[in-house]
Amino acid sequence: MNRTPVNLISGFLGVGKTTAMMKLLASKPQNEYWAVVVNEFGEVGIDGASLSVAADGLQVAEVPGGCICCTTSPMLRVTLTKLLKGKRPDRLLIEPSGLGHPAGIIDLLRDPFLAAALDVRAVLTLLDARHLQDSRYTSHETWRDQLQLADVIVLSKADLADVEQMGAAWKMAQAMFPPKLAIVEAVQGVFDPALLDLDLHPERWPAVSTPNTHSHNLRKRVKPVAAVEKELVWPIKKSHSALGSHSCGWIFSPETLFFSGKLADLFDALSSPQSLGLAGLSRAKGVFHTERDWYRFDWVDGMPGATSTAYRRDSRFEVIVSSETAPDWSAIEAAILAAMM
Repeated sequence: MNRTPVNLISGFLGVGKTTAMMKLLASKPQNEYWAVVVNEFGEVGIDGASLSVAADGLQVAEVPGGCICCTTSPMLRVTLTKLLKGKRPDRLLIEPSGLGHPAGIIDLLRDPFLAAALDVRAVLTLLDARHLQDSRYTSHETWRDQLQLADVIVLSKADLADVEQMGAAWKMAQAMFPPKLAIVEAVQGVFDPALLDLDLHPERWPAVSTPNTHSHNLRKRVKPVAAVEKELVWPIKKSHSALGSHSCGWIFSPETLFFSGKLADLFDALSSPQSLGLAGLSRAKGVFHTERDWYRFDWVDGMPGATSTAYRRDSRFEVIVSSETAPDWSAIEAAILAAMM
């Protein structure tokens, strides 16, 4: 049985999610049947009524009153189960409340029962560049979580922001770790529907530069024309050397679990990098799915640290060493593999 592709379209209150959803639905293939689950914090559903007339071949299910990320999460499972037992949609879009922490939705979609029927694709998060100058947004945990979770950041209402605001938004988005799959600008809610189906793990393909005025000449990773799609082999390992620095990174499936205690011990051990063959270590960072939750670990300036994160695409770890020759990565690789459950 083919699994139904599912995308989250998230973003804070007033960022233009419903407008973007309506434009997206209006451009869907006419021969496809799509379903939408929309969640509003209030009890009176407005967005669902608007979306229901956006296109033919469309089913809209509303979960009003609260947030499907938390207080009404059982209702999301019930709603999804009903949708999947009926006419199977060709695609499912979920629009959480602007006040919701959507990482919990991704966790639910990866539940073994739902994962058998749903194929989680790219998470798109809308961001209004003008909000970066407003502490009501930047200091809000949900606003930050939505950006961490995003695979794609859509800079909405780009025509209303000035050059300085857009530049700041691009700089912030491009600096995020792990890197986003794409960063694009949208005017009146319009963006390329192909973003829904971006390869979630482009690291397995060669990197090429694709000049594009709409992507600010971002270095993008694309599949070779003759590439044959095959099942991913985990972990994906990538290394790079340039200008006297060497990096190596490992990417694991989102289902892979790590022991949080062993990760903490490993990052503590990085303060004596020679023992791991990493003389000249300048940076180490990673995001991990642990037995407790998802965490970001950092080692910088000789100090380890860890914080919770909303990121959900995969677990990944990267180290950077400054030295004349590339180190032997085998010891650190063995250490990170030993931290797996």
